[in-house]
Amino acid sequence: MSQVLDAASSDDEDGADGEEYSSGSYHSGDSEEFEMLHREVLERTAVKRDIKDFLGGLPGQMGVTYQVVDRLGEGTFSSVYLGYDLQHDYHDNSYWIEPTPDDGEDRPRVKVALKKILATSSPARIANELAILEALRGCRNVSQLITAFRHLDQVIIVLPYHPSDDFRAFYKYMDAGHIQVYMKSLLQALKDIHQRGIVHRDVKPANFLFDYESCTGVLCDFGLAERYVPPRKATCQHAPASLTSLHGKHQKTPESKVVEQAVYVARTRAKAGEARVGFLHEDKRGSVKTNRAGTRGFRAPEVLLKCPDQTVGIDIWSAGIMLLSILTQKFPIFNSNDDIEALMEIAAIFGRSAIERCAMLHNRTMICNVPTLETNPDSMKNLILKLNPHIFTPPLTHPSSADARAHIEAMDQAIDLCTRLLRLDVTKRPTAAVALRHPFFEGLVDDEDLMVQEVLSGLDGRCGALHGIDDTGRRKLLPGESASRRAFS
Repeated sequence: MSQVLDAASSDDEDGADGEEYSSGSYHSGDSEEFEMLHREVLERTAVKRDIKDFLGGLPGQMGVTYQVVDRLGEGTFSSVYLGYDLQHDYHDNSYWIEPTPDDGEDRPRVKVALKKILATSSPARIANELAILEALRGCRNVSQLITAFRHLDQVIIVLPYHPSDDFRAFYKYMDAGHIQVYMKSLLQALKDIHQRGIVHRDVKPANFLFDYESCTGVLCDFGLAERYVPPRKATCQHAPASLTSLHGKHQKTPESKVVEQAVYVARTRAKAGEARVGFLHEDKRGSVKTNRAGTRGFRAPEVLLKCPDQTVGIDIWSAGIMLLSILTQKFPIFNSNDDIEALMEIAAIFGRSAIERCAMLHNRTMICNVPTLETNPDSMKNLILKLNPHIFTPPLTHPSSADARAHIEAMDQAIDLCTRLLRLDVTKRPTAAVALRHPFFEGLVDDEDLMVQEVLSGLDGRCGALHGIDDTGRRKLLPGESASRRAFS
């Protein structure tokens, strides 16, 4: 359901559009056509020029369809602008917004987010993002695709506008109730996309739009997302993921004894001292190529270890890092310069033995002789208490004994949930559906959310027409769908 504007628009239309904006003043007081009063004076001028350049590269009918009033943000692969949908009433938008009753009065204009994909992005990456957004129609707490269009090398994706607050402005002040809603919304989004076999790969606060006042959260930016396709044969000491085991499970392979022997040799070398630890100057072994997409500080151990079979569990780890930042009131909690430093940061929390076992799970060996890495480090609870000694202090000025007890119990449960989400062994990490059943969310999650293995129908308004069910209740393959992806649809 993509709207494509004619790339062969006439030069007259382009010229008229460019002339309209070039003749206007860029004085900071010009605010009738923009919404930039929250910006500094000089910043307004720069953003207005950016909007002019953005619209100047598009056909003339763009100004008839959308009015761009601000820039919401910019990243490595795209820039996002705030606009009004001038033709909202001419289309059916019931799948992404509540219909407004027509009472004859002037209704408020509908805001949308216009995501401009930079021309440096590959066509395959753009097509992948659009296909995934189309497949995620109806997912709860996930930004929905409205439409998309292309003009020459410019690709624009139109998404709903979600008011949100900067994570850095509220993460230190969240009470138990806000933490519950925040994590419930995030895990609900991950549950729905994981049931469709989609790995987000870049879960972080900037990609989870949370409105602190209304307590609503939406997962966005699927530019790095991909479909999980199980490998034809096991590549690690864990089996490929399946519908009944989204994160895989332990297994023995022909390489198991080789890996165990390599781990034994690595530990022996590490104990031998600094002079015996190292690798050949000219290592002739082939390099390992795997997907390392993600943001520094939020990459799961299996990503850092270059595991070739990365499941949806990498998103669960990132969600755990977000919860850890909230509980410790430290953001970012990890801030390494490369993958080796990132592994050392994780080892400093979980211990040398734990990270070695994690490496072995992915057919890797880790050699380290840093004396400060303990074999049996403190628990996650003790770590959080060291970083945030006041975590069990109720936020109320004069709390009652019942309020204090409820706060302490909620924080205990939040710490336990965080510990489970941050398990190094991906096969023991809970799925999003299992995490939603944690006592931390008691009374907040309904029975529908507790369904661990649900098959979503296209009739429930949550998945468009993407799923079909036969007479036996089993999932039917869609036209053109490969059987290898059936378990994750």
